[in-house]
Amino acid sequence: MKYDYEKFFEEKIGEIAREKDVLDVGGGSPFQKRMAQYRDWFKNCRYRTLDSAPEYNPSIVGDIHAMPLQNGSVDAIICLSVLEHVHDPKKAVEEIKRVLKPGGKALVYTHFVYPYHARPPAYFDYFRFTEDGLKRLFKDFTRLEIKKHGGYFLALMFFFPFQNRLKFILEPVCRLLDKFFKTEKKTTTAGYYLYAVK
Repeated sequence: MKYDYEKFFEEKIGEIAREKDVLDVGGGSPFQKRMAQYRDWFKNCRYRTLDSAPEYNPSIVGDIHAMPLQNGSVDAIICLSVLEHVHDPKKAVEEIKRVLKPGGKALVYTHFVYPYHARPPAYFDYFRFTEDGLKRLFKDFTRLEIKKHGGYFLALMFFFPFQNRLKFILEPVCRLLDKFFKTEKKTTTAGYYLYAVK
C-alpha cells in the first residue's frame, strides 16, 4: 500500500523522468537517496548528480549556491533532503530557478519536524521549513504544489530509537493514528514534498 505522500512523489518523479536533462542536486553518486528504485525510469534521459562533496562521487562537483551550469540549461531538478543543509536556502532556490529552462520542473523534499542529522565536514544541519516558509522561498515560480509527509505521529516516528529498522512496523501504525486523529489537518508534519514549475 502506498501512502498519499508516496503517490505524490512517484507521480512527480514520473513527470521529471520524462524530461531530457535531469539534475539531482545533492544526490551524491547517481541514483542514491531512494532514487535507485527509479533508475529505469530515467533510462531515456541525461541524469546527472551535483554535490559539493567529491567523496560522494557526483557527476558534477559543485555548490548549490553557485552551480557551475549555464542559465536555463536543465529541464528538471531533483533536490531531496538538501535545503535544510545549505547555509543560504534563498540563494539555493534562486540557483535552482536560474539553471532551469523556462517551464522547467523541480521536485524538492525537505524536513520540518525531524532529528538533527549533520555529517561534518561533508554537510551541516541548519534549517527546518514550514509550509509558509517554502511558499516564500519558491514564490517566483509559476506553479507550486506542496504535500505533507504525514502528520504528528509520523513525525514522532523519526525520533524513535532504531526507527530505520522498525519502519515497516512503525510507519503503518503512525499513519493509522494520523488518519484516526486527523492530524494532517494540523501543521505538524515530518516534512514537505514540493513540486515547482519555473
